Amino acid sequence: MSGNSDFQLVQESGWRSGFGNLFRAEMVSWWRTRKWWVQSLVYISVIDFFLLLMISISRSDLTSTISASELLGLFTFFGGLFPSVGVSIMMQGAIVGEKQSGTAAWILSKPVSRVSFIISKLLGNALGVAVTVILLPGIVAFLIITIGVGTRIQIPSFIAGLGIMYLSILFWMSLTLMLGAFYNSRGPVIGIPIALIFGAQLILGLVNWISPKILEFLPYALVVPLDQGAVGSIAQNVILGQPLQLWTPIPSSILMIIVFIALAIWRFGREEF
Repeated sequence: MSGNSDFQLVQESGWRSGFGNLFRAEMVSWWRTRKWWVQSLVYISVIDFFLLLMISISRSDLTSTISASELLGLFTFFGGLFPSVGVSIMMQGAIVGEKQSGTAAWILSKPVSRVSFIISKLLGNALGVAVTVILLPGIVAFLIITIGVGTRIQIPSFIAGLGIMYLSILFWMSLTLMLGAFYNSRGPVIGIPIALIFGAQLILGLVNWISPKILEFLPYALVVPLDQGAVGSIAQNVILGQPLQLWTPIPSSILMIIVFIALAIWRFGREEF
């Protein structure tokens, strides 16, 4: 029996060529290293510790108490916007780093399609982020809010709210991935998303001055209140079971994510290595 009989033949062709192996490599980098629990601890420590701190401050102040609605507003804001910064920093090297190191050129010298390269990066990291950035910190936040203020939150509504927060993070993740396909240096790849995230209030104010209608299509409203008479952000309203006065950022964000991925595939397909 030859040594080759120990290997499993993978039959992939077209755009799927090499996808299985690339995706498994991404999974290994997440789940067979300390990356997954380090990421989880970071976001649980920052987001959920902040909720505990607010509850503690509220209990020490006899003149005011914090409500579940206020805690959920803080959670959806910090849990949706703060991780976007971390995810953008993490994703900056997903393509640019491998371009600079020559790894991308080496991988693409094998029977691997460029579409598979992009899709495996996106799906592998999207799955890791879903568990470590959204699910685990979300479970801890659910317990803190329900136990800390004694309020019952509907689990299906809470899960739906986490989905909205995840959509916000996917927007910034796909934007960073696209920029990585267009640029060969890390500066613009990380600088543009960070500027857009930290400049949210300035951008929202400017857009509102130019045309308030544009606000209805920006992804910010997924986790940031726009002060248009709604209780809070879309994620907060969903968790609270409030009617959505603004829902257009959901389909518009999905559409922009698709466009970002398509542009990343298009540009990376024309990259010379």
